[in-house]
Amino acid sequence: MGKGLREQVEGLERRLIVDALHRAHGVQSRAAKSLGISERVLRYKIKKYELQISTKLSGRDRIVEFSISPKKTNG
Repeated sequence: MGKGLREQVEGLERRLIVDALHRAHGVQSRAAKSLGISERVLRYKIKKYELQISTKLSGRDRIVEFSISPKKTNG
C-alpha cells in the first residue's frame, strides 16, 4: 500500500526545504524568504525533518562548501 497523504505532504515539504537551502547556499534567511515562510518556521522544520546543515567558510566568511544530510542518530 502506498504512503498516506501526510507522509506525501511531508516528503514534498522536506524536498522543497532542501532545494531552497541549496539554492540559497545554506543561508537560512534567503531560503525562508524564497519559501514565503519566516526564519523561525524554517528552523522548526529543519529540526522536524532532522536535517544537518554544514558549511565551510573562507577566511573572508564566504561559504565555500555546503551540504545537507539527515542528522546522525545514536543507536
